[in-house]
Amino acid sequence: FFLGSLVKGVAGIGLPLVAIPILTFAMDVRDATPMIVGPAIVTNVFQIIETRRARLKYIQIAPIMFGLIVGTFCGAFIAVSVDPNVMVGILGFVILAFVAFSFSGFMPSVPQNGRGTMGLAAGTGTGLIGGMTGVFGPVLAIYTLALKMPKDAFVWAMGVLLLLASTGLGISYASLGAFPLWVLIASFGAMLPSYVGIVAGTRLRKIVSERLFRNVVLCILGIIALKHVASSFGII
Repeated sequence: FFLGSLVKGVAGIGLPLVAIPILTFAMDVRDATPMIVGPAIVTNVFQIIETRRARLKYIQIAPIMFGLIVGTFCGAFIAVSVDPNVMVGILGFVILAFVAFSFSGFMPSVPQNGRGTMGLAAGTGTGLIGGMTGVFGPVLAIYTLALKMPKDAFVWAMGVLLLLASTGLGISYASLGAFPLWVLIASFGAMLPSYVGIVAGTRLRKIVSERLFRNVVLCILGIIALKHVASSFGII
C-alpha cells in the first residue's frame, strides 16, 4: 500500500495497479480487491484537496461518473461469481495493456460533440474492469488524458473519479456479502501507510525525473502482469 501510494503521488494513479498484484502473491484476489477501498479513499481525498484550484465543473465529467457507478456494481457481481484465476488473468491483461499503451506514446483524442456518449461508455467499461479487479486507473487515465485537459485538472478529475469508483466498489462488495470483517479492518489499517506513501510520492515528484520513475515502475508492473497471466493459464 505504501509503494502503490508512492506511485500514485508521483503519477496521479497507480495505487491498486501496484498494490493488488503484490497482495495476490499472498492472498485470494477476491480479498485483495475490496481491501483497496480504505487506502483509495484517503489517497484520492488527498489528491482532490491538493489540486482543488484546478477543479472542473462536475457536469463535464457527469457521463463517466454515471457509467462508473453502473459498471462497478456489475463488475463486482461478476467477481464474486467467477474463478479467482480468471480474475487474476484479467488483471494481468489489464496491466499489460496499460504498460504497452504507456510505452507506445500514442495519445488518442475525444471529439467535443461525442464526449457524453464516449464518457458513459468509458465509465461503464472502467467500472466493469475495476469492479472485477479493483484496478480502475489505467482505462480511466487513457480516456481522461484524451480529453486534453491541463495537468492539474487531470489530477483533480482522476481523484474525483477514483474516489467515486472506490466508494462504489466498497458498497458493491458489501451489498454482495463479499467484504469480510477482517478485510474491512485491514483496509482501514492500510490507510496510514497509504497516506504516508502519497505524501512522499508528491514530494518525490518534485525531485526525481517523473519519466525515469514511471519507466522503472512500468517495467516492474510488466513483470508482475506476465506472472499473473501465466498463473491464470496454469503455466507457473
